Amino acid sequence: MKIMSQKWRIKEFLLNTRKNNMKFSIGQQHVFILGAGASVDYGLPTWKKLNGLIKTKIENDKNDLYKYKNEILSWLSKIGDNKKYKTIDECIKTESVSKEYHNNGHEIENGIFGIIKEIFKEVYKDNDTGWIRKLNEKIKDSENLNLENQIAFINCNYDDVLDKNFLNFDYLPIKYKLFNYKSRLNTLSGIEAHCFHPHGYFSSEYNSTSIRKEKDTIKSGNEGFIDVVSCYESKNHIVSTYNIAQKISLYILGLGSGLNINLSNIRFQNKISDIHVTIKDDGLKDGIVNFLSEKFKINQIEIKVYNDCCDLVDNCFNAKQP
Repeated sequence: MKIMSQKWRIKEFLLNTRKNNMKFSIGQQHVFILGAGASVDYGLPTWKKLNGLIKTKIENDKNDLYKYKNEILSWLSKIGDNKKYKTIDECIKTESVSKEYHNNGHEIENGIFGIIKEIFKEVYKDNDTGWIRKLNEKIKDSENLNLENQIAFINCNYDDVLDKNFLNFDYLPIKYKLFNYKSRLNTLSGIEAHCFHPHGYFSSEYNSTSIRKEKDTIKSGNEGFIDVVSCYESKNHIVSTYNIAQKISLYILGLGSGLNINLSNIRFQNKISDIHVTIKDDGLKDGIVNFLSEKFKINQIEIKVYNDCCDLVDNCFNAKQP
């Protein structure tokens, strides 16, 4: 009886482990982990700036387009450096299930995501010097490296900036596309880059053929609800390549203050060979490097720090790279 009970507990543990850990399999060896800061080049705000934009949206709503305006403003009032929550994400996790909002917290959350979706569409801007454009150029000009087949993304934001820009060469003059890069661009047009959204993403009219997207979010089964979740409510995710012996290079762009919690929900089965990370605040550098070193069991000498996303791409990818 005791043996059977022990076997049952082991079986139950394994079932729960499978249930709470989502697997994301990739074939690529260069993995980009993107935060809100990775979209700043394209006009999108950081989480801190987003607070003010949401508030302005609500205050300018003279036609009562938005429900729960007072409740959303109440939530926003609790967010700030010296307040209860640091970001909207953190606020949503607690307030949406609190006693005060027991019956409508999920609807207030959905209202916030609806406003964010509108803001993203309004503030987005094309950028011919952004880091994705730079990466596109590296890929276009490095045919011998087959770089496009080695890249995957874990997007910890909800935007579709990647969809609009990655492996998109419409900005090239028609003449260049016809005479200089025709064969290369034909090859790139058939590439499927992997993109995993741990917290969901906002669907849009932009349907990229170059990115195959996977997402893991809480499904309400209600089409009226935007299919994203707070990163604070994200499940644990296991990431591995098809070849478990293959080492992975990580490129962490724009995670900022969300770096710790987002990376704490991700575990790689492959060994991490090197890490490249953007850190704007020098005062946070040592703490972040220590965290990355301990989490990924990697020597600090293999962790390189860059000022911004463009700086990272410029230094990590070039035609001479083996």
